[in-house]
Amino acid sequence: MKNTIKTIAFVVAAVLFMNTSSFASGAKEKAVEKAVSVVENGAPDDWMLLAEQADYLIKKNAGIANAKGWIQASLSIKEAPYNLEVMGDYYSKCNLNKQAMEYYIKSMDAMKVENANVNTSHIQDKIAALR
Repeated sequence: MKNTIKTIAFVVAAVLFMNTSSFASGAKEKAVEKAVSVVENGAPDDWMLLAEQADYLIKKNAGIANAKGWIQASLSIKEAPYNLEVMGDYYSKCNLNKQAMEYYIKSMDAMKVENANVNTSHIQDKIAALR
């Protein structure tokens, strides 16, 4: 009887685990599909759209290869505080802290060019989290 209960408990746990894993990967796949669709329907020189979709995928931890390509394309069109920060987020997600810090600093510098009194504390927090 105890072995039967243990077996049933194990089977239920396994089924729940598989369903949770399938849901998580399904959600990631949908996020990638959505982002790809947005990029494909956007203008090829829309640096902000590319950066936003890269940011979306990085936050969803999905389609990281797509995110890198889009953020690189965005930066090749125009370097702006936002896409520099997103590139920092990409490197941070990949545990490349030195590169992440470089892009976060570039982002803060670009922000300060636009407004010398700008609040950069959110990026400073990201830098502090790298250490």
